[in-house]
Amino acid sequence: MTSSINTTDYSNIGLQNHTGQTNEIKKELGQADFLALLTTQLANQDPLTPVDNKEFISQMSQFASLDSLQTLVTSFGELSNSLTSNQALQASSLVGRNVLIPGTEGLLMNDGVIAGQLNLDSDTTNIHFEIKDEAGQVVRSIEVGAQEAGDIDFIWDGNNNNGERMPPGLYTVAAYGQVGGATEQLKTSMVARVESVNLGGAEGKILLNLAGLGQIEFSEIKEIG
Repeated sequence: MTSSINTTDYSNIGLQNHTGQTNEIKKELGQADFLALLTTQLANQDPLTPVDNKEFISQMSQFASLDSLQTLVTSFGELSNSLTSNQALQASSLVGRNVLIPGTEGLLMNDGVIAGQLNLDSDTTNIHFEIKDEAGQVVRSIEVGAQEAGDIDFIWDGNNNNGERMPPGLYTVAAYGQVGGATEQLKTSMVARVESVNLGGAEGKILLNLAGLGQIEFSEIKEIG
């Protein structure tokens, strides 16, 4: 009498075959692996003691959950790629344009000005500006007085306190005022010019290269001029 041996190859799902040879075991089961495992289980079950209905339904539910999860992950991946592409297109269109960013530094060009915005969280009194050169020396002081909460645009013409034109370079615009009786430095935003865009930043972030000010992340932009 000749006996037959089951030669079904289960290597595609990481099981050990009849020869005792161990195939490489997958660390994660995908949709196809899960379905192959379930089919193999049904094909090789004992006819006298078939799989319990509740257990079978539970396994099918797990399969459905796995399929839904993989579909969701794929969808989120596609959405993320789409958003990144849109941001890249928007960022590339900014080259040569002015943007408003949080900060205190501005670049004075020949015959140019430094512009920005005073960002007041509450009503403030005794507001004054101090324009400092790269050595930290105050070259211009401007009194503003009291202002209500909100965003207030400002422009420095590039002249010092004597009306003399200052040389091109980086300048710091520091604003001070009294809030609740205490004097504090106020928040400001500065206008800067975008020279180029770096799409290969750390963690896939989009970086803008600003004239004289270095790099900032695309997400830091407050306004586009």
